Amino acid sequence: MAHCWSKHIQNNSEIFLGVHSKLPEADNYTNIKLDFESEKDVTAKISSLNLDLIINCIGYTDVENCEINFDQALKVNANYASLASKVSKKLDIKFVHISTDHLFDGKTITNNEDDKTNPRNNYAKTKLEGEKQVIESNEEALIIRTNFYGWAPTYKKSFSDYIISSLENNISISLFADVKYNPILVSELADAVNKLIDKKCAGIYNIVSNETVSKLDFGHLLAKEFNLDDKLIQTSMLSSRKDLVDRPLNMTLSTKKLNNEGIFIKSLEEQISNLKKQRPKLNQGLRNKNIIPYGRQNISEKDIQEVVKVLKSDYLTQGPVTIKFEKAIASYTKSDFGVSVSSATAALHISCLALGLKKDDIVWTSPITFVASANCAVYCGAKVDFVDIDPNTYNISIKALIEKLEVAKAQNKLPKIVIPVHLSGQSCDMQEIHRLSKIYNFKIIEDASHGIGGKYKGEYIGSCKYSDITVFSFHPVKIITTGEGGMCTTNDPKIANRLCLFRSHGITRHENEMTKKSDGPWYYQQIELGFNYRMTDINAALGLSQLDRLDEFIAKRHAIALKYDIAFADKPLITPYQHQNSYSSYHLYIIRIQNLSEGLNKLNLFTTLREAGILVNLHYIPVFRQPFYEEIGYNNEDYPESEKYYEEALSLPIHTLLTDEEQNFVIESVLNFLSRQKTFIKNNNDNNLKGFQTIF
Repeated sequence: MAHCWSKHIQNNSEIFLGVHSKLPEADNYTNIKLDFESEKDVTAKISSLNLDLIINCIGYTDVENCEINFDQALKVNANYASLASKVSKKLDIKFVHISTDHLFDGKTITNNEDDKTNPRNNYAKTKLEGEKQVIESNEEALIIRTNFYGWAPTYKKSFSDYIISSLENNISISLFADVKYNPILVSELADAVNKLIDKKCAGIYNIVSNETVSKLDFGHLLAKEFNLDDKLIQTSMLSSRKDLVDRPLNMTLSTKKLNNEGIFIKSLEEQISNLKKQRPKLNQGLRNKNIIPYGRQNISEKDIQEVVKVLKSDYLTQGPVTIKFEKAIASYTKSDFGVSVSSATAALHISCLALGLKKDDIVWTSPITFVASANCAVYCGAKVDFVDIDPNTYNISIKALIEKLEVAKAQNKLPKIVIPVHLSGQSCDMQEIHRLSKIYNFKIIEDASHGIGGKYKGEYIGSCKYSDITVFSFHPVKIITTGEGGMCTTNDPKIANRLCLFRSHGITRHENEMTKKSDGPWYYQQIELGFNYRMTDINAALGLSQLDRLDEFIAKRHAIALKYDIAFADKPLITPYQHQNSYSSYHLYIIRIQNLSEGLNKLNLFTTLREAGILVNLHYIPVFRQPFYEEIGYNNEDYPESEKYYEEALSLPIHTLLTDEEQNFVIESVLNFLSRQKTFIKNNNDNNLKGFQTIF
């Protein structure tokens, strides 16, 4: 609302936008960042501005989120307002506080300023507390109870923005027919407040339209004025929504006190007509839905230039840049050799071949992984089995591995290779897996497709201290990218040589590897059945440039993860557990949804977030559930933790281009779901979810 209000009065005033989170999008305001945790900071900064008026529009307005995040709601809706009011009083600045029309129980037709309040939810309670604290700290303050609409910043739609932009894009919406209120256009609200200030008024005033409409009626009025298809507007009822926090059905306020001051509000028809005049100039770009992917590449100008250099060079594939990239990865991970390939899948395949995997050998891996971790064994004709996951790390369970090894030894079915998967970038317990490999005589390939930049016991993943080979992925959603590509690291020169052999058709030019004497300098031999899995210099150049920013990328991912951790602390979901021996690369941020059997489930959350443009994902469906592997035959009951994980897990967006505003939107959306889930359970699991997608 502050953006819209400021735009309306900018020709008559010098405007300062004081913010505690999002900076204004327009560049024609003077803005100042305020630390509302510090009265000294707020006082000093406001004092330096020589203000005549402060309008406090700050609010934690998501009703559902307030229910599950009461402390934050109280801080923003009451404590911040109180501090701003107190500072205004101290500096002799007129203070206007924007409150709400949610303060009553909805049982009366209209409510006057002196009617008894009866808040029905935490949002209303904290807004009422804000009013009380403002008055206590500043008796000259002006408190405005209202319900406004208008244009909003592009990162957060207002109610009218939501309706108009949805209909413009032919998106069906549901609006409540049983919620009555009297909305007012922000510019009309601003004019009325200015008149009250001119009259030196103080205390509580209702500033709303004189006409009462339902949310549904309001949507139809907007559709008519903007010439949009109102058939896209569906009717829903708040009273039937058992997943929503209790709120009043009638929020109508009386304007009698305002009218007694000689201030009258234009009709809704005139207001909406004015909105139409304002919106084309003020809210461009609203038609484009902001999509937030779960992961994406971060390509710099330097990355592009390094690729261009290769394109202008003599070598496009298997040239000096590829060798340089291999050495750089080996150096970073403190391993002896790096062997680049066209993908991590190719890396897994040739790793199995390099370790001598043959037909009917056995490979064990995690069920919670991408199918490539198992497919690589099948490519070699080997048999695949799975080890259930640890309930905390979601990596291979050491307990399950030990039990399975004991049984396999008795049955003479021990694995030739075990492929631990570092899910999300958190290392498996490699020291213990390595110890078991010496007892049961199996080789180890670390699937670290998610893991580059992560550490285990202080050493970089990929050092191969506890494994024969480590595999990395450089797919665009991974930590660094080569477009497509992968890498094997190892400390064994014989393994490194075989990896090189299998990635390039099984062909050698080394005489000591040939079966007979060379015919001449042109001579080569194919001594194995290999593949064309080579990386190009084009890919390597991108990867080499990206590697320079790897530590920066990891630090950014940790900052994003920490923000999620704080936001979801003590909430009814499970956040990623981090083992003390691990420093994750945080390729993924996986949450697990609880109370699924009692109410709204993961599908509801997944669908809601996707509809909001948040492209959450699942990593992964257990491999044994895939039709190809179901035909082989696995007993799902053998993997109870993997099955439970599949029921509950969801990956939230985490990548280095994720903005604070985007992450805030993700957090608010998840908290909104958790609140609705809690309310749903309380309301006896009623499944009537008409109008599920959006609440205003």
